[in-house]
Amino acid sequence: MLLVLGCLTVFGTDAAIADRPDLQVINSSPLRFGTFAVPTSGFREVSPSGAVSSSGIFVIDDSGTGPAQFIVQYDRGNNSRKLITVSIDLVMSAAPVFNNGGLVARLTRYQTDLPGYGVVDAGQAIRIEIPNCTQRVCATSFQVGGRLNVTRTFGGGIVNIPIPIDGVAVEVR
Repeated sequence: MLLVLGCLTVFGTDAAIADRPDLQVINSSPLRFGTFAVPTSGFREVSPSGAVSSSGIFVIDDSGTGPAQFIVQYDRGNNSRKLITVSIDLVMSAAPVFNNGGLVARLTRYQTDLPGYGVVDAGQAIRIEIPNCTQRVCATSFQVGGRLNVTRTFGGGIVNIPIPIDGVAVEVR
């Protein structure tokens, strides 16, 4: 009889424990600058709306350009249908410098389509909200543009620079 009660207690305890709330920032589409050649130095800038400007480069193919898209997803950890609003702080860190042979590329001048945060400095906190959340998992998305500064002394290659973003839920009300 003691063994049966022990098993019931263990099963009852496991069923009563809810998952912990979880926040994820997912890069669903990378920032894309298209295909271009750089004689010595130049830049290519893509806005959050997809507008492209450049200087010092020769465009080879413009069809592969576009802003990055991020999805911020909050999992409340339970199936409650209580209405909540989640406040989240996001920080875009400085992107790593791409250096391959004679090609050096730096991603600068982050831009977003978030209200109040047009141009964002690396390390700057961005406050967003997911309002009226009644599901277990609620999400919002936003676009990020930037400027790719390139210098070339020789060679070439494919440049792929990720945008590091961290997020933390600061308030759930």
